[in-house]
Amino acid sequence: MKSVPSHPLSTRLALLAAAGTLLAGCAMRAPAPAAEPPAAGAIAAQGATPAISVPPTSVGTWYDLGAHQAPWMAGDAPVPVDGANAPTRIAGLQREEDGRWMALVITQMAPVAAPCPAPTTLTLPTRGRDGCLRMRRNADFDGWLKNQSAVLWRWLDARGLTSTPREWIAYRAGNLEVHALVDPSLLEPQSRTNEEFLSGGQPGHRWAQQFATAARAAGGVLTVPPFPFAPTLAAPPAPAASKPVVTAPAPTRAEQVRPRPPVLAPRKDRE
Repeated sequence: MKSVPSHPLSTRLALLAAAGTLLAGCAMRAPAPAAEPPAAGAIAAQGATPAISVPPTSVGTWYDLGAHQAPWMAGDAPVPVDGANAPTRIAGLQREEDGRWMALVITQMAPVAAPCPAPTTLTLPTRGRDGCLRMRRNADFDGWLKNQSAVLWRWLDARGLTSTPREWIAYRAGNLEVHALVDPSLLEPQSRTNEEFLSGGQPGHRWAQQFATAARAAGGVLTVPPFPFAPTLAAPPAPAASKPVVTAPAPTRAEQVRPRPPVLAPRKDRE
């Protein structure tokens, strides 16, 4: 696991959050909020929501997208927070070639425990009795994410974090809710037939189970498990052994030698 650098977008996210809070304050005539959102380190230190530790990978670069006071993202269960008051952290894996966000991980903490949603076809079994794990393989198909988790969709869309296609994984335990939106290529093998597609979801299901386990174990840090189809950073190759230097022979210079004249035999008529 490694720490993640801050991304220029994190400054933009903070400004958007501050602007949204001010607008909400004007509309609702609420007391004036703080001039600046809490710093990322401050929220992590207070233990309000776990920090995010990410696995190394060579498909892009992980960025710390900051800590925020945000609305509760989960739209499929009772909301335990009023307004944009949930301490929230977000980290993103960005592919450098085209700027695509390959993965987003979000942690949120509520002041009280939040009950789980009623089980649906998206609910996955978990090892622990507490908590609820949900997964949607193609989260944006037929506008599902936009309709079912409108707060999450709008919050990401307003910040340009809407790369599709993506899979949605969420886990709730007590007052902690974690979300992951992941490019399918990181969780599933390439499929060419319906049978391959149906069986191809198993690696993603296993990763979702690992994600839920990490959330249950999270104290101050959520340790994101490695993606099954994201190549990890390999160790640098050992330096090649030095080969002996072969010195070419010095160039030769040919010298022409004239042949000696033949010795003539004496003529018999002159003997």
